[in-house]
Amino acid sequence: MSLGFKVYSFFNGILVHKDSLGNKYYHDKNNFSKRWVVYAPGFGPESLPTQFHNWLHNTSDEISSFELDESSQESFVKKRVQKHSVKHKETQDKGYNSWQPK
Repeated sequence: MSLGFKVYSFFNGILVHKDSLGNKYYHDKNNFSKRWVVYAPGFGPESLPTQFHNWLHNTSDEISSFELDESSQESFVKKRVQKHSVKHKETQDKGYNSWQPK
């Protein structure tokens, strides 16, 4: 996150919740439906549990007090990243010859 975004969050946002990884969840002082997250260093969108994702996208208006200890939440994030990572084939044979521009 940039320094400017952190300053914006400090002056224009109200801190709603901070999870065990250090992600901070804000909503706007004037418009409660405008919500955002400041990710902890080293983490990104894959570190958000489902209930926080739902809150950010205005699907739910409450953040439950669901908390995992840091090690189990980090293992959850690693499993999630590994699940969605692109798996490359060991061989490059795709069964067809792709077009190569000249």
